[in-house]
Amino acid sequence: MKIVKSLLFLSAVIFLSCNNADTTEKQAGPEKLNDGWIVSTPVAEDLKPDLIAEALAYSADNRKLDALIIIKNGKLVVERYANGYGPGKLHKVWSITKAVTATITGIAIDKGHIPSELEPMYKYLRGYPMQHTSLQAVSIEHLLSMTSGFAWKELGGPGSPGYELPYSSDWVAFTLQLPHSSPGKEFSYNTGSYMLFAPIIKNTTGMQADEFAKTHLFESLGINNYQWDKQSEFWTKTKGDELKGARDPGTIKYSDTFAAFTNTGSGLHMLPRDMAKIGQLYLDKGKWNGKQIVSEAWVNKAIQGHYDNTAYGYGWRLMSYEINGKQYPAYFASGFGQQSIIVIPDMQMVVVLAQQHYDSMPEGDRLTSELMNKYILSAAL
Repeated sequence: MKIVKSLLFLSAVIFLSCNNADTTEKQAGPEKLNDGWIVSTPVAEDLKPDLIAEALAYSADNRKLDALIIIKNGKLVVERYANGYGPGKLHKVWSITKAVTATITGIAIDKGHIPSELEPMYKYLRGYPMQHTSLQAVSIEHLLSMTSGFAWKELGGPGSPGYELPYSSDWVAFTLQLPHSSPGKEFSYNTGSYMLFAPIIKNTTGMQADEFAKTHLFESLGINNYQWDKQSEFWTKTKGDELKGARDPGTIKYSDTFAAFTNTGSGLHMLPRDMAKIGQLYLDKGKWNGKQIVSEAWVNKAIQGHYDNTAYGYGWRLMSYEINGKQYPAYFASGFGQQSIIVIPDMQMVVVLAQQHYDSMPEGDRLTSELMNKYILSAAL
């Protein structure tokens, strides 16, 4: 393994010195595609080439890392693929979908379809009864910030809401009937809350969430190759190796209305280069190529905590990296299997990782943390 790692390190160093974009190992050297990205090199964007080379060698040791994208100063500087992936192959992003859902909710508010994120959610859930009077106090912001008050456990195993949700015939109704307490008091990561945005977007804009996103977000970003599953397609679009231990869902009968709803919590499949566009959009305060796509005011709200929670905004997790004793604030969208869009504003950097750590999340977290701290972020200092 040491010999292989040394060879990968050497090939990466040679690339960074020669800027040869045709390397068959695809260790670096982004392809110049007509997708809106300006291609550059780590050296040209003031990234230390030796640490980038080590990052690429380290990435090769992570057998479940399918794609690594690094954006610096708004330019695509590193692009590495493995396991049969490449610039044109979609990757399931799971809960990174939530950051996109939050973004189109912001756009819907910007355009006046929804007066404010402080609006009560029940006004926009036509046809669904409110099982508890306390639900009338739940705002759209409570859903966005995961402070909705539903009794929820995301990874509790059989019997827990997070496990049982996809086995239900209507995910919206399933979430609304859960025990509920006053909103805004406690953060609880809750996929069910984000599934409620499917009817909210449909009832306020007249378009399904995926259609609204296509018209008002993806086309503006030059994102044309993607897939956004319906909530009712969860089992048909989930591979057997992704949810090991899941029981047979059998035949679930969905109503026509529910079956048409977009999976606003986990249904997106995207190209890693396009995932990076979502991060760059936020880094540039809602702009892409100089055009305002979502308001700067919305971006600022999305990347800060709410209701005394400092770890989550609107679809984005909040954190900071400590490098050489200095703190670098960051925010990231994450998904099952260790999918990540990481934004580090002080470094003008966006990092995307598409991975397959479905049954090895702790190991994936360790590998990701070491890759970021020891190599990629240190290369920017």
